[in-house]
Amino acid sequence: MRTIYNTTFIIEEPIEQEWIAFIQTHCLPSLRDNRICDDVIFTKVSIDQPEGKTYSLQVVFNNEQQKDRYLTEHLPAIESKLISQYAGRYVCFSSVLTEI
Repeated sequence: MRTIYNTTFIIEEPIEQEWIAFIQTHCLPSLRDNRICDDVIFTKVSIDQPEGKTYSLQVVFNNEQQKDRYLTEHLPAIESKLISQYAGRYVCFSSVLTEI
């Protein structure tokens, strides 16, 4: 059974393209290149919120150890980059999903 760490973001519309480029340049490569996880899925959610455009970042793990390592060693750095660049310009929430 795989575990998926999903983070849903609602981004202010004026920064949408810049934010996408930031994620693609600063977040996705480190996740993929360092083999932190089994897969990374970055998607646009089809239904936007009145507050802005909605995106999902799903980080897929084959086991709990992989997920725990991501949460303790890598996620804080990703969050720090996002906050330093876009504080107050987005909201997000995360959930842990288990593949059935």
